[in-house]
Amino acid sequence: MSGTALTQQRDLFARLVTLGEEVTDALDHTNVVSTLGEEELNRAIAAIGDRVLPDAATSALAALAASVERVIAANDPHRAIDWIGMQPRLALTLLAATLNPASLPKDVVPPSSGATVAARIPAGISFSDAPRDGRAVVYSGIQADPILRPLAVAIANGTPAERLVARAVMNDPEPTTAEAAALFAALPSHRTTTDPLVVGALAIGGKAQASNAQYRGAVVEATTAEMLRRRPVLANDADRLVRRERRFAIDGVSADPHPFDVTVEAGPVPELWDCKWGARGIDASLLAELEDARIRAAGSSARIAIGVVAFDTAAIVAARLTIVRAPREKTRFITLETLGRLAAG
Repeated sequence: MSGTALTQQRDLFARLVTLGEEVTDALDHTNVVSTLGEEELNRAIAAIGDRVLPDAATSALAALAASVERVIAANDPHRAIDWIGMQPRLALTLLAATLNPASLPKDVVPPSSGATVAARIPAGISFSDAPRDGRAVVYSGIQADPILRPLAVAIANGTPAERLVARAVMNDPEPTTAEAAALFAALPSHRTTTDPLVVGALAIGGKAQASNAQYRGAVVEATTAEMLRRRPVLANDADRLVRRERRFAIDGVSADPHPFDVTVEAGPVPELWDCKWGARGIDASLLAELEDARIRAAGSSARIAIGVVAFDTAAIVAARLTIVRAPREKTRFITLETLGRLAAG
């Protein structure tokens, strides 16, 4: 039974890869993550062999297979590329959750450091709201959707495994309550369909394709802001110091080509964060823009911190960075497994 379930996952994975390869300008990314995923699935099949899986694992793998079938049926190669990175890791997570839950990764928040009161922004650095163009007006409406805040809180409070399952539900073209329940039931927390994490993930996944991507991006930004607001140093004034969609300037001159998704507007070291749903969103131009802002600040004898929050697994982010050629030595990368670090500073 286990061999059949895992072989089915490998067969579906191969179909995802075939679909994703239609995006020719993303072949380098597709190749690196598909190679990683194939190796992970093959190792799992060899390790499990003919072992009988618990019912929870069998049900969860069946639900995962149904999700992948819908992705393939939707014939969206870009969504398929995202699933190429996610499906093998999710299959392994479901197996670990039911066979050896102690092996699941834990997002441990390091002890917070620094003063108890945020310092002033260094002289010469300033922030301002982004212009209210048509895109900003539409997106602000999405950001204000009441579903986002409770979902962001639930993601922030969740484990890496729960975040990965929620991510899969949010990126399913037509997620079902029963299948989402089967995925979450495999995890040690056994969240029910009334849990805010499950409710929110189903709501985002149920959005029409045209708005689903925007909502997924808003989820990452809302979760990033939620984590940053939890820092003790910002607690007394978090809503003013942690902002969204802000421009960054040095000595009154804009130092960014576009608004940054989330900013920490406090000293001694302000922070600029760009948020991405998947590792594929990390490209050379993004890293160069972040590094350029940092260098410009340094030219005015000021320091800023720069980083990317990718709502993706550490393995896929690492694979992505093997093919992205851009300076990143000073850039922090936060993944599904390390969101807690945002709360520590």
